[in-house]
Amino acid sequence: MIVSLLNGKKVRVRLVRQDDMESLYDYLQLLSPESRSRFGPHPFDLGTVHAIFDQPDSTIQRYVAIDATENNIIAYMLISQGMIGADQQRYSERNQYFDPATTVTFAPSVADAWQSSGLGTAMANIIEEDLRKKNIRHVILWGGVQATNFKALNYYTKLGYRYIDSFWFDDKDNHDMMKELRPMESISTNLVDKQ
Repeated sequence: MIVSLLNGKKVRVRLVRQDDMESLYDYLQLLSPESRSRFGPHPFDLGTVHAIFDQPDSTIQRYVAIDATENNIIAYMLISQGMIGADQQRYSERNQYFDPATTVTFAPSVADAWQSSGLGTAMANIIEEDLRKKNIRHVILWGGVQATNFKALNYYTKLGYRYIDSFWFDDKDNHDMMKELRPMESISTNLVDKQ
């Protein structure tokens, strides 16, 4: 799907393809140290990128945004079915349980030069539309979000995520956040009601 951003640029959002391996590796290498420290679903090395393409995990969907003019990856977001182990353990310790069939874990990243362009929001909206079609009801942030990452906290709040609880990890305070997706039929009903 092609989307127009706030800066007038056009990008294509789609699932990762086999021919994206080199571009994904380049994308990960170009993330700033700060962005790397805030995105942690997997290492950034070449071996990990090869494994992503050589041994794909059917429980993970990988979305990319492609800059229409440069034809390179400018955002990379993962959706994992259910909850990852550490997240599930934290939530269960708080007596919070989610059906793995209707719950996913979300890990977004956007290239430094494209942050605050509207790309993250546009891409999240596309992903959420796909998730609603699959009857997903809950989206959990993968590993939470660092409490000092104010830009990300504002982004998630704007997208409709709510704070669940805090936890200490890697010598940092972190927040678990979750979004409840409204079913497709309730969105259609609201659109009809407004007309």
